Amino acid sequence: MDLEKLCNEVKHIARTTGMYLKNQQALLRHNEIELKGTRNYVTYVDKEAEQMLVAALQKAFPEAGFLTEEHTVAFEQRAFTWIIDPLDGTTNYVHGDTPFSVSIALMKEGEVILGVVFDPVADQMFSASEKGKAFLNDVLLQVNSQATLENGYIGFGIPYSLDEKGEQILRNAMTQFRKCSFRIKGSAALEICYVAAGISDTYFHSGLSPWDVAAGAFILQCAGGKCSDFHGGNNYIFGKEMVASNGAIHQEIMDHIIH
Repeated sequence: MDLEKLCNEVKHIARTTGMYLKNQQALLRHNEIELKGTRNYVTYVDKEAEQMLVAALQKAFPEAGFLTEEHTVAFEQRAFTWIIDPLDGTTNYVHGDTPFSVSIALMKEGEVILGVVFDPVADQMFSASEKGKAFLNDVLLQVNSQATLENGYIGFGIPYSLDEKGEQILRNAMTQFRKCSFRIKGSAALEICYVAAGISDTYFHSGLSPWDVAAGAFILQCAGGKCSDFHGGNNYIFGKEMVASNGAIHQEIMDHIIH
């Protein structure tokens, strides 16, 4: 398999789908928005975009199965699996806001080997297909070296269902409000990529799904960053929780905010 060639195909697919999202946002009507749960929206756009992704990715690499957010195709256990989010940042999207993104990852026997995240409004294409090489458009990415919470620029998210652990993390974060800057952008896939690009120092969130994080996490790691679950382990794709960082600040985030 020529991963670089496949990655270029995936970037084209992500761009086509992303431009569809961008064009449809202004046309979306309130009565076309559904709720899957509190603050958890879905639209015909999500479903149509997912169908576009599935059809194009099946053509690009027929051997792979799919793990998808909107379940437009049934999951099958295969050696290769596409993990896709057709519209990450749906809450932003339905309110006419940004950012939002298309997220595509390819997993081989449990390990991600390719990741693409595209923001169609900012025209930012994050990608990686080889360990140690991650890109924003054609620019090689590298995490920053911020090593302390003081003056840190920190992204985070609040899950749809906030449990006791999630509430404690938010209380811990509040104790740091005077020493660093916190931001919620609303697209986990992009916010992990912002860490890869050296924009943010870290990003943490619970209540996540594999399609939210698989592509972004791989891109971050290829840019020199670190991902873990809230226990410091590697169960961050399927474990519904993640700390994504530049590596240098990781332990301080774990010590002062997560625990």
